[in-house]
Amino acid sequence: MKNIPRRAGLTEVSFIEEYLKPNQPVIVTDALPSWKAMNAWSPKYLAERFGHIEVQVYDNLFTLENVERLDDYLRRNFDKPGDATSTEYVRGYARFKDVDFAWSDEIFSGLADDWEHPYFFPSSGFVLPKVAEGEEISPVHDLFPYKGIFISGRGARTRLHRDPFGTEAMLCQFYGEKQVHMFEPEVASKVMNKGSYVDPAAVDHQKFPSFKNISPTYEDVLRPGETLFIAGGWFHDVLSLSDSISITWNFVHDVRTEPFYREVANPENTFDRDILSYLGGIA
Repeated sequence: MKNIPRRAGLTEVSFIEEYLKPNQPVIVTDALPSWKAMNAWSPKYLAERFGHIEVQVYDNLFTLENVERLDDYLRRNFDKPGDATSTEYVRGYARFKDVDFAWSDEIFSGLADDWEHPYFFPSSGFVLPKVAEGEEISPVHDLFPYKGIFISGRGARTRLHRDPFGTEAMLCQFYGEKQVHMFEPEVASKVMNKGSYVDPAAVDHQKFPSFKNISPTYEDVLRPGETLFIAGGWFHDVLSLSDSISITWNFVHDVRTEPFYREVANPENTFDRDILSYLGGIA
């Protein structure tokens, strides 16, 4: 088990050639520090600006538990005394499919001047969202799948999983720290059983008999100002070590189309297929 590689001064070309193409995670350490968000985004800031907005509150995986005002969530889950921890997790998504829901587009619109397009992240060549040749887009203003603001009290966790359809993801950490465990795609048969994921913190050995002496490929702590690239198909388990604010989005770049098309072609893969047509991908 080892730490996730860290890089600074990573060009777009080097990101694509060294990490995106070979499907390897990396933490970029210098993409965020100059952004206004690094000094501005705090629980108080979010409560004052967006506390009245209803947000989606989830459990430690992706079961929606409640929809409530953001300030109510912050009041109940942040600044807990002593060793008290939270189990609730706000995942405020920008609309990525055509359903009536508590989307967080208003929050993203209000925060748009606070953050920027990461300097190493491509602005074109995407298969999902579908981008015309020569067109440039940015997660700041444009729609990406699962573009979300993650707000979590200390102790809140996203259990082990991998992102849908072989998509890659970026996770920008603005406030607080997160512990990250990552398992390479090759251990899929050991960490999955009929669509369910093992919980490394409480292993059901009957259901996951092959999960023995399995250690994460990487274990690390994501700190404020750092950006984690989650490569496609990598399993990840994320624990908020402190009250935390992050932004994330998923994508498929044209250098990684084969895994995406393979997942889309799998008839057993029915999760969130409606995002594909909504974002201009394959229906």
